[in-house]
Amino acid sequence: MIIVLVLMMFMSFSYYVVDTYSRVNSANRIVVSVYQKQQAYYVASSVFEVVKLLLEIDDKTVDTLKDSWANPLNFEKDGVKVEVTIYDENRYVNLNGVKDPHYRKVVENLFTNLNISPSYLERLLVWVGKKDGYISDRYPPKKKDLDSLYELQFIGLKDEDMLGKMVSNTFYPGLLSTSTVYTQGRININTAPIWVLMSLDEKINQPLASKIVDHRSKNPFKTVNDLVLVEGFNFDILYRIQNFIDVKSDVFHIRIKVFVGDTLMQVDYVYSRSSKQVLYVEII
Repeated sequence: MIIVLVLMMFMSFSYYVVDTYSRVNSANRIVVSVYQKQQAYYVASSVFEVVKLLLEIDDKTVDTLKDSWANPLNFEKDGVKVEVTIYDENRYVNLNGVKDPHYRKVVENLFTNLNISPSYLERLLVWVGKKDGYISDRYPPKKKDLDSLYELQFIGLKDEDMLGKMVSNTFYPGLLSTSTVYTQGRININTAPIWVLMSLDEKINQPLASKIVDHRSKNPFKTVNDLVLVEGFNFDILYRIQNFIDVKSDVFHIRIKVFVGDTLMQVDYVYSRSSKQVLYVEII
């Protein structure tokens, strides 16, 4: 009996020791994790300041995919790994431009090209207050500009319309990779993807958009008038779209990933180079 009692006491003590060690170990992991996250945030903030300087010294008259900011930046030091990706928001269609009757055609073309029902364009007009209407009891119309693309979910857009979808063996990208809410509306023809170029005018089909991309990869456009140097592009098209295009960018999306030990922190900044303001920031 005494041996059994001793064994029970020993097991109880052992459990207490193991439990205490587990608690201490868990607490240490939490402390380390918090420290690593804090360190990662400071690193991301410091890298952001460097990126702003990079954009400031860059030639602001023309922005192309050949510029230094367009290349991924990766480096590692003292166990900290950093990955930086920059792209310009001016490569995309600004959905808030739907309020302008002329720019609205560009937004309409984008929805058509992405195989998105035109009914959602009508809902968008209601949401931003450009048209009277009803969406749902749960989400009354905001009657203001979109502050985020994720607001499109409130007008009923599906995930596939946001992220992309396959229809009859054809892939259609989503609005998250073709549109924005942060620019003044001008689209940079040096960086815009094919689907956005096609949305500028109904006469710009996929073959012509591909020719534009091919031309700028060899000779980036210095002015919007250089578009007529592309075979198949004429002054009639240029006249119709000249108020919606540019060869430079102002708003940039800066994604910074910082790896510290087992911790990954991603910080996304949307930054206006002209006003030197952060328009949006998200920490993941």
